[in-house]
Amino acid sequence: MFNLLKTETMKFKNTYITTLGLLGMISPVIIIAIGTFIVRGDLIAQDIYNWHSYFGRIISFFMMLIGPLISSFLAINSIYYEYKSHTFENILNSPNSRFKIIISKILYVSALILVLYFCVAITNVICAYLLGFPIITSELTEYTAYIMLAGITNIVIIPFVMLLTLIFKDFVGPMIIAVAGIIPNLAAFHWDKVYLSPFAVPEVIVLQIAGVLPEINLAYPIISILSYFTIFLIGLILYFKSSTQY
Repeated sequence: MFNLLKTETMKFKNTYITTLGLLGMISPVIIIAIGTFIVRGDLIAQDIYNWHSYFGRIISFFMMLIGPLISSFLAINSIYYEYKSHTFENILNSPNSRFKIIISKILYVSALILVLYFCVAITNVICAYLLGFPIITSELTEYTAYIMLAGITNIVIIPFVMLLTLIFKDFVGPMIIAVAGIIPNLAAFHWDKVYLSPFAVPEVIVLQIAGVLPEINLAYPIISILSYFTIFLIGLILYFKSSTQY
């Protein structure tokens, strides 16, 4: 398993995927920070020039759109890279079982996504400092925890989009489905059953814990995300083990 994870690291290291993922993750935080600085006079007049208000804009936009999009992009590329490079046959002819191969991909992409979310958390703190907001320990811990929880819950998307990539054997189809599933998050934010979407359930969990969606019982999105992850994971493993079209 370690060798498989090392192989995945080398594959991503030698491509633009990780760089694009990092830029895609942190650029919205920086852009929002620049926008906040530009209109700081108005925000000060409204008494909302503070870290709490700034973070509220970041976490909403990031969790509903950017985070799921980048997570999908990385997971899709982990499979599509093999088709594009014609390396699937070599992997399948190795001594490693198909189960270990696909699990190693899930583990690597999950770890990479968490690292990128941590980079977002660091960028958030740096931007808050540059904007002149007081860095309170309680807020630092709370905001970082929210971002990392968003990363952990977004892992539910990984086996789903990987499965779609195996089925389509292409990048475009799975990414279109991912975008089609993610975009409605912006509109269906206050729908009390929004957690029925696998793309929306991560944001529901984080925002419910943050007190933004108190009307939603936390048990429902947790059951939903665990059910989705289990179904997608089993489907991915079974399809990968049984398919012969690589």
